[in-house]
Amino acid sequence: MKDLYSTPEARLDTILGEVSFWAQMQRCRTSEEGETNCRTGADTITWFRDTWGIQLIPSDDTIFGFQRQVRIVDEQKYMIFLLKWA
Repeated sequence: MKDLYSTPEARLDTILGEVSFWAQMQRCRTSEEGETNCRTGADTITWFRDTWGIQLIPSDDTIFGFQRQVRIVDEQKYMIFLLKWA
């Protein structure tokens, strides 16, 4: 049971599922580029949409402030995201 929280990836998978995608999102968001562009929730939504083609959907009833489901609005930008943050 203690293995559920042994690594950051395991914690994310326990909470969210889809660990690889959310681990990539976390690495991207906490990178120097992410820290610069994601100062507020609105900045984060805009940056992920415009830069990576990922539409985050705000949510008041989740820990992270966004719904687990995202929409891919630009397949080419999203492919670059996957390649860069894998």
